[in-house]
Amino acid sequence: MIGLIRTIGRGMTAVSITLMILLCVPITYEAIARFFNAPTIWVFETTLYAFIFLGFCGNALAVQSGSHFRVVMLREMFPSKRRMFDLIAQLSTLAFGILIIATGSYFVWYSASNAILSATLLEVPLWIPQLAVPLGGIGLVLQTIVQMVTGEAPVGDAHVVGE
Repeated sequence: MIGLIRTIGRGMTAVSITLMILLCVPITYEAIARFFNAPTIWVFETTLYAFIFLGFCGNALAVQSGSHFRVVMLREMFPSKRRMFDLIAQLSTLAFGILIIATGSYFVWYSASNAILSATLLEVPLWIPQLAVPLGGIGLVLQTIVQMVTGEAPVGDAHVVGE
């Protein structure tokens, strides 16, 4: 089961990295099109949605690499209670991830069932970009579960507040 969860996390990381690389193409195209006085109607909106997916799908990598936001002041003040504070942080992350999944899923369902479209010329069904929110929550929850079950610490503790 842990192997499957790690595979899902790697998949979400691959999506984020791929989107980051692919974002260069439409932005470059738009710059060239504007130079020739022929701006597009689709580049801004599609790259914005891709950037949203990039950010939310990157949650799994952020937790796994130790780049996710954490406050460790109490953990450092009381080293003997470090494991307890780590568990509290992980449980808080799980609760937050579940909240993100639930509310994000509701927004996706609501937008899809009411056929809500973006207020732009593209009229993108809003459930598509909103899908990034519950997917990101799933990545956050799954990677946190991996850390809790395996007992492994994040790869890097360099991005924690309070040290």
